[in-house]
Amino acid sequence: MIRLDAIAARRWFDLALSALASARPQLDALNVFPVPDADTGTNVVLTLSAGARATQALDDDVTLGELAAAMAEGALWGARGNSGVILAQSLQAVARTFEGRESAGAIDLIRVFDAVAQAARSALALPVEGTIVTVAREVAAAVLELSPRATVQDVVATALHAGYGAVGRTTEQLEQLRGTGMVDAGALCFAILLEALATTTGVPTTSHPEWLASARTAPTDHGPLEGYEVMYLVRASHRQATTLRMHLGQVGNSVVVVHGRSDLWHVHVHLDHPAQALSGLEMSQVCVRRLDAPKRRVGLVAATSAPQLLEPLAAAGAVAVLNAGAPTISRALVDTGAAETIVLPCSAHSAANAAAAKVDPVVVSDGITVTIAPTHHDLAVYEAVSVLAAAGDWDLADQLQAVRDVVASSTTYLIGSGDMGSLEAEVGALAARLVDLGPAVVSVLAGATVGARRAAAQLTSLVRAALPDVETFVLVGGQPEPALIISAQ
Repeated sequence: MIRLDAIAARRWFDLALSALASARPQLDALNVFPVPDADTGTNVVLTLSAGARATQALDDDVTLGELAAAMAEGALWGARGNSGVILAQSLQAVARTFEGRESAGAIDLIRVFDAVAQAARSALALPVEGTIVTVAREVAAAVLELSPRATVQDVVATALHAGYGAVGRTTEQLEQLRGTGMVDAGALCFAILLEALATTTGVPTTSHPEWLASARTAPTDHGPLEGYEVMYLVRASHRQATTLRMHLGQVGNSVVVVHGRSDLWHVHVHLDHPAQALSGLEMSQVCVRRLDAPKRRVGLVAATSAPQLLEPLAAAGAVAVLNAGAPTISRALVDTGAAETIVLPCSAHSAANAAAAKVDPVVVSDGITVTIAPTHHDLAVYEAVSVLAAAGDWDLADQLQAVRDVVASSTTYLIGSGDMGSLEAEVGALAARLVDLGPAVVSVLAGATVGARRAAAQLTSLVRAALPDVETFVLVGGQPEPALIISAQ
């Protein structure tokens, strides 16, 4: 009797990744839901690739349960976009079902398909018919009708047949696809995963070239995309995650909150103001990008410790990351989609993380060249990105020189996070120094310290009183420290 063991599962994942990578351009072109941002294929490939990398360190004698767990954990950490997060959640369901098993039989596979359907449904705040959720549900319903005497091949053949039928029906079920002849991109990804499983288990597949071919006639102008994609990992209890999902559903859309191991959850949402999506719980891998960000000749990764800067940094075309370690910066470098990139660090620690990301095996294997800009604080990052926002056609050397010019033309002052009385004293002393300096422009980034905004207003007021022609700008950054970052030019 055929069973699925770790060797077969590894082959399944490898075949699926290869097939998805080959179909990636067409899957991207088919992507019209939840927003037509042409990245479903890319997101699924990057997510599955992250899972595959996590399995490479495992011994050859690994069990099926151990392999599935590593794949699921890697995919969760590397998940991209709505479709990638749903895939990561589905792999978590696979891992939970295979936990502790050396191999899997027909009943185990039936349980897997049922668990995947439930996981895909639970991942979304507002599931929509005609998507991967529908396909997963119909596949599960079909295999649950099988006889207890069914074989692994029977289960896979039934799942594949049901999957094919469900994918074909998405063209009429999903409003955005009606009359186009196109099928849902995420649903088609699910079918490709099923085909890889069928090939692994010796089950014949049926070619549907028309599904991918329809990408050639897919409309390229879907109208303007608005808002931002926010993704991060958060440590939370089930109750906290449920509360967070409800909140995100109120402020945004395309909400996906999926559970990984222990108390780790992956969050994805589209919304107008990124700061509204952030949690007060322990977050990591916070990544923000503009949904309609134009393709840049040189990709920008803007690192910041100021949550309120995420929106303007992403609005300028950068992939913005908050309190980012090396893995998050590596991820953002790939997400720029550019072969040449500039990282703008916000501190010495941030620069060290950027240096580590530069030699990350994924970044190196993708052929991404990384240049680390000489920015040393959040306000410098903001000013540099503002200058580079209009520099999409400049080459790398010109953009890097523009950043150097911004940094060199500014004199920076930092005011600490003492009480309001000490802040006022420091502000008064600095205002006198700025008056002596006679700058044309003074910019202030106010942090989260109590009284920081008031101190920023006080500083600019004192400077303008003595220098009527000076331009002053106050930005709210919300960085934990310092209380104020001041740039004089």
